[in-house]
Amino acid sequence: MELIESLDLSLHQLNGEILPSFSYLNFLNHFNVSYNNLTGQIPTSIQLQSFENLSYVDNHLCGPPLTKNCTTKGFSTDITNNGGSDEGSKVNWLYISIVIGFVMRFWGVVAPLFFIESWRYAYYQKLNLVGRKLYVFRGT
Repeated sequence: MELIESLDLSLHQLNGEILPSFSYLNFLNHFNVSYNNLTGQIPTSIQLQSFENLSYVDNHLCGPPLTKNCTTKGFSTDITNNGGSDEGSKVNWLYISIVIGFVMRFWGVVAPLFFIESWRYAYYQKLNLVGRKLYVFRGT
């Protein structure tokens, strides 16, 4: 079994941990255990850590090459989250950037109209002109 080059166990509803003996499979070129119900730490070996994260997707695994670290208390931490807990601490930066962009653009237009009187008069004169043109266009 040590000479196996390809092992695809994805989508087999497997439970439990990846056996430590998998670390002795030195000739593996392809390894995939994704979409199972595997738990625990990925056995430490140069071979198993060399496969990409997609080989371990949709499991409850931790340790390299995944971003989840295994801890002794059974709680995993996320490397990309500076060691914080996985649950409830994710920030959706897309929504934050949308809000910041809206606030900056809104005040970039409104603030000059609010504070510079000549701009405010010019703006309202332009709106009045456009409104009259629309009224005349609609009336004909």
